[in-house]
Amino acid sequence: MKPVIVPTSDVNSEHGVLVAWFVDDGAKVEADTLLAEIETSKAVLEVVAPEAGIVLHLAERLQEVPLSEPIAMLFETSADLTEYVRERETRAAAEAETPAPVRASAKAVRRGEELGVDLSTLQLGRLITVKDVEAAFRETRVDQDALPAPLTAQPGVQRILLIGGALGATQVIDILAGSATQRAVAIVDDDPQRWGGDVHGVPIVGGTDRLAALFDEGAYDAAIIAIGTSVETRRRFREKCAEAGIPLANAIDPTAKIATDVVLGHGNIICAFSHLATGVRMGDNNFLSAYNSFDHHSRIGSDNATGPSCVSSGKVTVGDRVRLGTGIFIEPNVVLGDGVVVASGAVIVRSVPAEHAVKTKVVTTTVVPPRRPGR
Repeated sequence: MKPVIVPTSDVNSEHGVLVAWFVDDGAKVEADTLLAEIETSKAVLEVVAPEAGIVLHLAERLQEVPLSEPIAMLFETSADLTEYVRERETRAAAEAETPAPVRASAKAVRRGEELGVDLSTLQLGRLITVKDVEAAFRETRVDQDALPAPLTAQPGVQRILLIGGALGATQVIDILAGSATQRAVAIVDDDPQRWGGDVHGVPIVGGTDRLAALFDEGAYDAAIIAIGTSVETRRRFREKCAEAGIPLANAIDPTAKIATDVVLGHGNIICAFSHLATGVRMGDNNFLSAYNSFDHHSRIGSDNATGPSCVSSGKVTVGDRVRLGTGIFIEPNVVLGDGVVVASGAVIVRSVPAEHAVKTKVVTTTVVPPRRPGR
């Protein structure tokens, strides 16, 4: 029996979506057979069989899977597979009749005892960690009245609330630090461990459930979704803000070059040294990382996210919910449909249909000592 693990060097992603199975459940395969395809926020990953065997699927198509856990098992014989499935079904039946045991690390158990957290109340569907225990403790003990208040701003300065307190927030705060007309005054984040803290001096005032209440109280003027790793999350929060009547603001780095006739929507983040050429039209809620360049008369939809150094020629069309990795080049007149994912390093010379992915081969680089003269 051999587990099949997703091969990845993407340190920014803990989960991916299983977008395709290329072999049937129960199929017999040889070593290096292409089994499945996984999408992360930055790449499209191919999963191959580490050895020959009979395949048992452990995940369904379009299911989100942890990158650290197997998506399939390989068995030498049909008898081995049958025995494994029988044992699994027996365990499942037994678990259905008895309360599910708490799956937690030894450190999490000790931490739960220290904090008085009942681990049986944490229905996570996976191994409980110390971080989970501390988050549960903080969530139950947080006094909303004790959370910090949003900052203030001078009259005439737009007060910005950021949605998301991770690395994207640091980028947006850095952009706004160079603005005389905007100021980040608060952050909301759904990780209770961040509540009461701050990012570069901007307080984290609670979860996203406070968005509408803080706006109704007049604590801020507009929001920016400071999340660059998930286009679906960006879309969801854009719609949530629209339902609550909360306007979205643009955050544009002062080093960015925006042509005078560019038309921008709302909620866009444009990072350092990016370029939007004449005639470009951009929708709402896009996150363009540093050194992006979209040449003349290109069209960009809404809810997109890019890595650094994505460059397009003129008259390129990018749909909605498109994810671009790092270092991507797009030829003129190419159309990327809605929901397209492009892996880092791609050179795109023809259009890509909606909900498709562009993959690139990963080249292994070997590091060797320098050659010195006379040796």
